[in-house]
Amino acid sequence: MNNFLRKEVKLLKALQGISYTELAESYLEIKKNSFYSWLHGDFDLSLEKQKLLYEVIETLKECIL
Repeated sequence: MNNFLRKEVKLLKALQGISYTELAESYLEIKKNSFYSWLHGDFDLSLEKQKLLYEVIETLKECIL
């Protein structure tokens, strides 16, 4: 699931210009450096954060449709 979320986050940034900092700090309430480390595969998010990020991604994707 983490690899899927990483791809979706990158796609969201490319298509909508959502910044990684905004996703990290505003939605997930984690530091941007931690988010970048996660993005590069250094660790996996907890199940709680995975679910939250998935919901955020789905919500933001709906906004462009």
